[in-house]
Parts: sequence; C-alpha cells; structure tokens
Amino acid sequence: MITQLTIRGLAIIEELHIDFSPRLNVITGETGAGKSILIKALHLLLGAKADADVIRNGFDKAYVSARFLLPRTHPAVEFLDENGLWHDNHDLTEIILRREINNKNRSQAWMNDQAITQSTLRELAQNLIDIYGQHENHRMLDPATHIDYIDQFLDKPQLRQTVIQLMGQALALYQDIRKQLEQFLTRRREQDYLQFRFQELEDFEPSVENYLDITRICGEAQQFMQEQKVLQQLQVILDESYNGKSISAAVRDVLRLSDSSKLIKSNPELMAVLDQLRGVGGTFDEFSYHLGRIVDDQDLSEEDLETYESRLADYQKLFRKLGVRSIEEMMAEYERLDKELSSVRVAPDALADKIRALLQQLQETDKVGRQLSAARQKAADQARKKIEGELHDLNMSGAKINFDFQAVKQTIPDLDLLDFDDETKKNWACCLDILSENSRLGREKGQFLLAANPGEGFRPLAKVASGGEISRIMLGFKKILSAGANTCVMVFDEIDTGISGHTADIVGSKLKGLADSFQVICISHLAQVAAYGDAHFKVEKMQKKGSTESH
Repeated sequence: MITQLTIRGLAIIEELHIDFSPRLNVITGETGAGKSILIKALHLLLGAKADADVIRNGFDKAYVSARFLLPRTHPAVEFLDENGLWHDNHDLTEIILRREINNKNRSQAWMNDQAITQSTLRELAQNLIDIYGQHENHRMLDPATHIDYIDQFLDKPQLRQTVIQLMGQALALYQDIRKQLEQFLTRRREQDYLQFRFQELEDFEPSVENYLDITRICGEAQQFMQEQKVLQQLQVILDESYNGKSISAAVRDVLRLSDSSKLIKSNPELMAVLDQLRGVGGTFDEFSYHLGRIVDDQDLSEEDLETYESRLADYQKLFRKLGVRSIEEMMAEYERLDKELSSVRVAPDALADKIRALLQQLQETDKVGRQLSAARQKAADQARKKIEGELHDLNMSGAKINFDFQAVKQTIPDLDLLDFDDETKKNWACCLDILSENSRLGREKGQFLLAANPGEGFRPLAKVASGGEISRIMLGFKKILSAGANTCVMVFDEIDTGISGHTADIVGSKLKGLADSFQVICISHLAQVAAYGDAHFKVEKMQKKGSTESH
C-alpha cells in the first residue's frame, strides 16, 4: 500500500503531502480543482513520459515521491532482489519511489535513494499500482481490445503468450523470406543485364596488379622511347662509325700504323700519347658490351607500347561504363556482380529451405492457436457468467452479456514462384493459408455484446451501452479479475461516471468490498460513493498572491 504521497511543483500544486488509509480512500472536489493531478503524479511514479510543461510556474522542477509498505513475498520485492536493488528485510518492506522532471525536460528516478532508469521504474511500478481511468471506458468500446479482456479469464494464460511468441517468430521469418523473394525476383528480372556486365568484365580479366603495371608503363613510355633512341645511336657510333667497323677497330689500326713508323717511335711525346691510347680500345669494347646489354634488357617496342595504351584505354572505358573511379571500385563491382549472379542461382534452394522451416513454424503456431481458441471459448463462458453476476449486483439485473467470436480472415499478398519446384510452391501456399487465418493474438477476434434489458437482442457495446453501464461493466471486470492480482494499490479515476442514486450506492459498496483485499484510491463526484470511504480527501483550488493553487 501507499502510506504517503508527496507532490511539489506539479501543475497547480505547490506542495502537497497525503497520508493514505490502507483501505478505501475517496478523493472529491469540484471539476478543475486538481484531482486529476494526483492521478498524473501516480502515472509519473509508474514511469510515464513527462516534459517541462508539467512544472508549476516559478519552480525549476516537479517532484513526486511515494512510500510503499509491502509484504516480504510481494512480486515487487522479488523484482528488487532480481535486479540487485537494496531494500530492508523486515516482514513489511518499505520502498520509497521518487521522480523529478526539470525545466530542461530531463527526468530522474530513484528507489530507496538508488538511481534507476525509467524502464526499471516502469517494471517495478507495474506490480505496485493499477490505475483505471475514464480512458478505459473508451477502450471498452473498442472491439479490437475485447479479446484482451477474455484472455484475462484463461485457465492457462501461458497459451496466449506462447501464441504471441510463436507467431512473432513466424512473422519475422515470413518477412525475411518475403524480402529475399522480392530481391530474388528483382535480380532474376535483371539477370541478363547482370550476366552481360559480368561477362564483359570476366573476358577483360581486370586486376589491380595489371592496371597498376599498365599505368606505370604507359606513364614512363615516352621517356623510355627517347632513352632507347639515344642508346641505339650510341651503339651505332661505337660499333659502326669507322667505315662500318667499331671505334675500337679504328684504335687498333691507329696503333698498328704508329708502331710501323720510325718517326713516331723516335718522338717521345707521340709515344707517350700512344701508350695512353693502347688501353682505350678495350674500354670502348667494354662500354659497347654493357650498353648492348642495357638495350637488350629494354625490350618494349612501339608495338608493345600501343598494346599497353590500348588496354589502358579499355580500362578507362569500363570505368565510365560502370560508373567507378578506380580499379578498386571496379574489382568491387566485379565481385558484387559475381555474388548477385551466384545468389540468383542458389536462391531457389535456400528459399525453399526457409519456406519449409516457415511452414513447420506456422503449423506449430496454428496447433497452439487452436488450443487457445478452445480455451477462449471456455473463458468467454466463465467471463459471461461472472460479469452478469456483477452487473446484477450493480443494478443491471436484467442485463445479459455475450462474446461474439469471429474467425481471423486476412489477405496475404502472394509472390511469383515460377522458378521454384512444385513442393516449394505447395509449402508456400500452405504458409499463406495459415497466415490468412492467424493474427499475432491467435485464430479469432471478437467483441462483447450486451442485452441491457430483458427481451432485447444482443448488440455491440458501442451501440447500446451508456456511460454508466460501461463504468459498471469495467468495475465488474476489475472486481472479478482482482482475485489473485499481484498489485497492491487499485486506483479508480471517476469510475462512477454516468451513474447516480441507488446504483451509486452499490458502486460504493463494491469499492468497499475491493478494499478488503487491496488499498483503493477512488476519485469520485458522488456522495453515495464517498460515504463508503475509510478516508475522504477534499481537493480545492484557491487564489493566492495572484496565482492558483490546489490543496
């Protein structure tokens, strides 16, 4: 139970402390006095989203705090143990929740002065407070929510969770298959074009190494050709400039003729020069030899250069055609095309395996869904009897309620499986059949029907139920479903909307009965309800120093 609620700087509340009774607490006051702010404060403790708009003018933050006393065995205490959050170990465990929202839209929460996340606060608080407000009247009028109410009467509630889990897994696999099928069909339509582009690259045989070599050779080609001409001219001079003979041959002839001349031999200066000349012939031969080796090593001809330049031009042409700027991008595109074509080839087999797995998953889901359908029929019968009993107690003695089950029927878009074998086509058709008959919540939907008075036929709640009748139906649900509930505080925000007189007295009595098992907080406009309160709080709005405050 909540022993104390403290609010500071929230909306029109400056500061407020409430010490609640452990049984039925009734809160009354004029419309707009601030009763709903108390519900807002409790929602903040439940982890609801909030922004700076909730902060009272003149304050830099809004603050809500509540003290709870819980039995040591309460699920909320177990949650604290599981999450390593400190608490005392007395028979009655005290939990203090705090929440702050500052003017920068930042929110903080604490449990027993330990900082906790908003999600942790939500998980903890869902075991502490159950708030039923007027919005649930509108929810009760929405047939899409009615199956949820029936499922609260299931003997085996785990069936619903199993169906939700299995169907969630099946739908995830189905979406994955659809995505891959669509990709496969797209690739199949583009297969000829992809094959043409891939074949063009495969025939060209590009590689990073080849491109870099070609680029280097072509970049150096002009300079190399000029160098090659110089070397060739040197070789001609060295080997052919002496009447078609080499320079070294000319030197040998000079030496031979000089050796036969007595005049030269008698001239010391000439003999000194001849001595120097005797080693020059060999030097010319050695220079010519090494020069020839260099020329022989440089074997790139003009024809070779044209071949290289032509291949480089082909690389550039492919760059433009593929929309790439580098050889690395070209090789990546080459690899991508290969993978795309490979995926087209292997996709049917891989998808066939997935479709087979999906069928097995859906068959298991459908099997559990049929068990859930049978359990829902039984639950609906139990709910009908119990709710009618509560309605009779709530001054609707002639009312009857029923639940109209409707089989799920939805259209699942098909896809082209022309490239697949007959077994896969059959499996896919079975998958679509099961999906068309199952939703995330099972094989059926439905809605409550009401015959408010004897002799009237059953009609949807939204068409026949008044606001007061809807309030009583919801109270009946809460009364029935409260047995064995884990919550410790039940909050009713204007549950008595649309009723008065003797019916209001009965509603007050029902709330009093709930307070035998739970702490109940009820916002009411009716004296008949307030009269049953163990504690009665009046909310007033007043002017103070030019501002409005709620007390």
